[in-house]
Amino acid sequence: MAPKNNRGKTKGEKKKKEEKVLPVIVDVIVNLPDETEAILKGISTDRIIDVRRLLSVNFDTCHITNYSLSHEVRGSRLKDTVDVSALKPCVLTLTEGKNSPLHQYAVNAPLNLNCQ
Repeated sequence: MAPKNNRGKTKGEKKKKEEKVLPVIVDVIVNLPDETEAILKGISTDRIIDVRRLLSVNFDTCHITNYSLSHEVRGSRLKDTVDVSALKPCVLTLTEGKNSPLHQYAVNAPLNLNCQ
């Protein structure tokens, strides 16, 4: 057996360079409640939270604030940490109303209007 150095590797082993994958542009299609769809341009390293940010700056969807996103394979109420690259096909459905994760905050949060 070859002698090991203080890091648990044998002397002959060299550190392998990790291959870096470059991000690719991905079309994210979001089906809206009014039977239309919004096509967003994202990158393969995006997550659902990034899709939410894209929806908030999109002209057609910026007025929608209380919603959840669902996928035909992954199911309803996608978590914000799901990678967009894992969603094949990348077609999401936007559902407004009480099914959204933010509904509990909108209903239970007190308004603080300290305008001076």
